[in-house]
Amino acid sequence: MIKTKVIIFVILLFLILPGCLARYGEGRLEQLLTSVNNLQRESEENNEELTEEKIREILGEPGLLKPIYERNLEFSFLDKLKEDSGVLLMPNRVDLYDDMLTDIKKKRLKSVSLLSYIYDRMGQEDTSLTFYISKSKIIGWDYVRYVDYDPIEKDRKMFVNYKTETPADYLRLSYTFLIDTVIGLKQFVGEVIKSPVSFIETEFFENIFIENKIPFYKFDGLKAAIEDWRNGVTALAYRHRVDGKQGILATTQNLLGEVPIIGSILDQWYKKESSSVDRLFLSRGINGGDNSAQNMALWVHFLTSKKEMDAFHVKAIPYRYGSVSDVVWSLLNISHGFAYDMASEIVLSNNVNPGDSIFLSGHSGGVQRIVSSARILNDDGINIEKMYGISGPALGYAPCSKIEVELNGKILQDPTSDVSRLLNYLTFNLLTNVKWKYKKEVDKSHKHRTPGFVDGRTRLKYDGFLDDSLNDFFK
Repeated sequence: MIKTKVIIFVILLFLILPGCLARYGEGRLEQLLTSVNNLQRESEENNEELTEEKIREILGEPGLLKPIYERNLEFSFLDKLKEDSGVLLMPNRVDLYDDMLTDIKKKRLKSVSLLSYIYDRMGQEDTSLTFYISKSKIIGWDYVRYVDYDPIEKDRKMFVNYKTETPADYLRLSYTFLIDTVIGLKQFVGEVIKSPVSFIETEFFENIFIENKIPFYKFDGLKAAIEDWRNGVTALAYRHRVDGKQGILATTQNLLGEVPIIGSILDQWYKKESSSVDRLFLSRGINGGDNSAQNMALWVHFLTSKKEMDAFHVKAIPYRYGSVSDVVWSLLNISHGFAYDMASEIVLSNNVNPGDSIFLSGHSGGVQRIVSSARILNDDGINIEKMYGISGPALGYAPCSKIEVELNGKILQDPTSDVSRLLNYLTFNLLTNVKWKYKKEVDKSHKHRTPGFVDGRTRLKYDGFLDDSLNDFFK
């Protein structure tokens, strides 16, 4: 008996301890930037050039917590680097990319190699510090800065649109409160049931097979399970905080809309009221990680730089610790915790009120998220004027006449687009009003990645579904 306990203890220690140790790498960016700045200052004081040898000596060689990735830079990408400079890609000096382009044109610079420090045990994370090197001399460096979303929102509204102007309002509110409680409990139970599935999927399948990490790295599985519970609580409480002034019939339709699989066609579909639109809300896909991994600043920057979006407020709604089970549960109409989380952020934290009109857009698992959010927001009296999705499966009637999802048209090139195609073949498309658009001209290099990210190792933006697909948003 004692031997069995010792063996179990050793196995657990073997699994958990490396994950705990790997967490040390979280603060490496700040540490290395400090070291580099000090090294540069010393080099300037001694009138010496900063070399690759010195960098390796001070920052270290490849290892468990600071692996190094090397490659040659293709000059054609320098213009793209310049475009993203200062948004998420932070060079050590403003004119770094201009200087390199000038030196290339004047043939003073024939080749540039990259030396990148990746902050992860296996080098799979995107956050990195990269040096540009020519003939062993450091030309400059840059790093990927992630936008940190504050989970604690200030000035959140406690209640929206609650008024009892006539005696009939008391009857309506009483019935609405009862039905909303039933719906909230159903959503809460669905999220609770999903939490162990999210734990297993995130901690083992995603970490081991997809990202090549060790189990319990940063305890993401536990965080994903907790996120399900948090979203369940949000779903349980949300409808009690927002009064869309729906009648008894509409409220009953909401209850019928909770029937698994087919419920969405029994729910409300469209709202005729519309007003001018000046806000667009975005959702990334699953596997988003914590706050620091939600970086969609380049996506927001891309959209707001367009003339068509001059008067628009564009906001990315974080999708923390999402998993495939989120999308599956929502497709089956079991629970929509991630959608309630998005609706709550939009209404209670972004000054969106009943009667307003907005746009929604999502990528991958975020497509199903915005479809479900649209139904919730419609119940609040908020009109969804247009919805645009990129490479994601979706089921459920959204209360919007302009809804389109763009998919990769080449079979077996993008698994997520293939799932959408399969749902179509199984005639599940009868349960949605989504208009599918297949792009057969998508290039091989266009991978299924959240639009707008900067690759930590190559310095290049994930443009597979950004430049092509989001341009279609304005058509």
